[in-house]
Amino acid sequence: MEKSKDYKPLILIIDDEESIRYSFEIFLTEAGYEAITAGSYEEALARISGIDFDLIFIDIILGGRSGIDVLREISRRNILAPIIMITGDPDAATAQEAFTLGAYGHISKPISQEKLLRLTKSALRR
Repeated sequence: MEKSKDYKPLILIIDDEESIRYSFEIFLTEAGYEAITAGSYEEALARISGIDFDLIFIDIILGGRSGIDVLREISRRNILAPIIMITGDPDAATAQEAFTLGAYGHISKPISQEKLLRLTKSALRR
């Protein structure tokens, strides 16, 4: 199905830090995207049920759960949106596991608006 010229890509931001969710939402909305947020593993699973996202950002550390757990569930459900992992402390083993599970890329904190938008455009062109 072809998308209309007025279509705004729908992006999900999963992070337990409210300030990160808010910053991503503002940056992406101002750039012309539609953004939805989730602050926990449970909220993330609820959001991915029945909504087709064009791109998903997932924090590697999500309170009591891992962003890798969310990534596994996305993979299990055959959700095809590109996934970008958000990390405050890049760990080679965790990054490798994320890529093995199908992550498109990662972005490190602190996050600049320029870097976020560049990575978003790149992932959406995929």
